Amino acid sequence: MKIFKPNHQNINHLKRWGKIPKYYIDRKDFKIITKDEILPYIYNTDDIETKVVIALAWSTGARIQEIVNLKKEDFIISDENRDLTISIKALKFGKIGYPSFSFDDPFVKELIIPYVRQFIEGKIFSRTKRTYQKKLENLNKKIHGDNIKKWITFHYLRHSLLTYMGRVLRAFPEEFKSWTGHRSQAFEEYYAPRKVDRFKGKFDR
Repeated sequence: MKIFKPNHQNINHLKRWGKIPKYYIDRKDFKIITKDEILPYIYNTDDIETKVVIALAWSTGARIQEIVNLKKEDFIISDENRDLTISIKALKFGKIGYPSFSFDDPFVKELIIPYVRQFIEGKIFSRTKRTYQKKLENLNKKIHGDNIKKWITFHYLRHSLLTYMGRVLRAFPEEFKSWTGHRSQAFEEYYAPRKVDRFKGKFDR
């Protein structure tokens, strides 16, 4: 499955000519992917790298290339505070996001931290983003067959996390920027309706 990266202009053009790919999901239709929905993707691969990449994509909302670029030095593991903070450099603006997680999260404690700790320094992923995209596509086929409506992409996981932050946690645009390193006003216009309760900067799902 090819990854379709639309913008407002080419989407309007495609709508006029009826050529939108069948696997394109309009922004308004993005939904929150729950842990129960992502777990089959973790369980159905024996490749530890792929497991960690999918877990990071679901947990952080980072782009796949941002995840592939991560180094051991980008992971700050605090046994004292029982938390993990990741420094993720946003591709579009070069700012740094700092998503933070508790050790209580099974993905963090049982999957991400053990994987990261086996490295001394430098990059922790050996493959390209295209390879991980292909592996995710194969998992989609294995789990959901030809039911493309249930397939997910790394881009979908990004929107899922940001939708969760905006619609469930009611995060401020500034908190989105701190989490992702992204400065786009789309956070304020779409993901972040006015807050009810403060987002604490760290969460478990």
